Amino acid sequence: MRRQGTGPRRVIAAALAVILLPGMTACEATGTQRDAGGSAREKAAPRTKTVSATPTPTDAPRRDERGGRAGRDRGMPVPDSGSAVDTTRLAAQLQQALDEQRFGEGIVDLTLDRRTAMPNVDVAVIELDASGRPSAVANAVMSADHPHGAVVPIGENLGTTKVRWRRWDINAWEAGRAGTEDVVRGREDAPLEFMSPYPASVVKLMVGFGVLRAVDRGQLSLDDRLSYTGTPENCAARGEKLTRDVRDWFDRMITVSDNAATCVLLARLHDLETVEPLNATFRRVGLTTLQVRGTDPETGGWWLDMNMSALDTARLLLVLSGAPGTLWRTREGAAVTADLLSPSSRAFFTRTLGQQGLNHALSTSNWCGREYPASGIPQRVPERWIRRTDGTVTVDGRAYRQDVRPCNRRAEVTFAHKTGLSMEAAADVGIVRSLPGAPERHYIVAVFTNLGQRFTDADKPADPPGTYPVAYTEKIAKLGDRIDTIMIERHASH
Repeated sequence: MRRQGTGPRRVIAAALAVILLPGMTACEATGTQRDAGGSAREKAAPRTKTVSATPTPTDAPRRDERGGRAGRDRGMPVPDSGSAVDTTRLAAQLQQALDEQRFGEGIVDLTLDRRTAMPNVDVAVIELDASGRPSAVANAVMSADHPHGAVVPIGENLGTTKVRWRRWDINAWEAGRAGTEDVVRGREDAPLEFMSPYPASVVKLMVGFGVLRAVDRGQLSLDDRLSYTGTPENCAARGEKLTRDVRDWFDRMITVSDNAATCVLLARLHDLETVEPLNATFRRVGLTTLQVRGTDPETGGWWLDMNMSALDTARLLLVLSGAPGTLWRTREGAAVTADLLSPSSRAFFTRTLGQQGLNHALSTSNWCGREYPASGIPQRVPERWIRRTDGTVTVDGRAYRQDVRPCNRRAEVTFAHKTGLSMEAAADVGIVRSLPGAPERHYIVAVFTNLGQRFTDADKPADPPGTYPVAYTEKIAKLGDRIDTIMIERHASH
């Protein structure tokens, strides 16, 4: 039996170790840049330099994808005229799955010693068919304005102009207000308004995309040697000089969410003057909420002004997945394809995502066998992290102390993903693909919330001594589990 609620004050005492996670600097603990970053479920389906402060959007304001004035459609999806992509049924399923988790209940705010206010949650899913092309796309958001979740209308370009995205502002959220700064201009009449949670270390996907764009253009090589000297205040390099090749920096940035690796690569992009062109690329292809801005050209640090939404992040992952043909069209009618990156760069990126060591958010396989947290997406843990003698996982000093081999034996999917965690952000995004013999599904999932380290489940038991602590609410894993079940059921019904 799981231990029942211990009361907010006892939870605070038990969670003090979470505030300064192992290997975390004081700067990271204040919420600036740290990524902490076999299922027992019953399946329904049978087994078978500086960036400008306000980017100019490429999508025209307040007009829907058919050219009409955007109405107050209260979150109902725009009909996808002539398209085979489902933007309705999956959206309703996703909104229900989000509502079922009751994110507004049972979570404690450790800094205020009380139950948390309704959090902001942004979740998107893209279902992929046998050829890897999108067959369904959905996005739902939850906030104090939408306590049961709201469906984001999606148009024929697989994006939306129906949300007024606001940049994350913790003070505004604590006061029960929307943010004051628009992420994208010209959305004042949008039917939905939503303040996007800070993406934390998921921003490393944008850095990685920029690095590989530079590689494809011959401006950079994966074999180039780069040196970096940082301090705990600007990128957690702890003062020593570090020298590695780009390939190794990239791997560390993605698989263990190393901040120094991210800083050296981002500083190199600034040196190459490719940061603003990267933002321009995102705008050109309609990924207008993906923004690398406010970062320090000298150190590669200071990421707090960066922004991502779940839907645009999922579409970026669609590009990385290598889906064939035209994925969507820009408002000017230009085709957007996976060729934004070369095949070799896409393969390198997804292979690296597949070696993720921080399997502890939508999936919690690193804690295999523990009653808490919930198991989430039943993914297989990559062998590189598993100790042969006892099957436990240690990732860059994070010791999970559970034998993951039983979970690997009954794992159903691979999950090529990236987590994010700070004091006020928790996220996980990736590509899920079924293993041979498991119920079939293939989809992209992206979840952003403001439920970072300062929040915990009221009934969270104490972490075993010496174990890397659980820093995400298990509701995120439960949401992952529910989405995974939906995708199995959908595939079985096709």
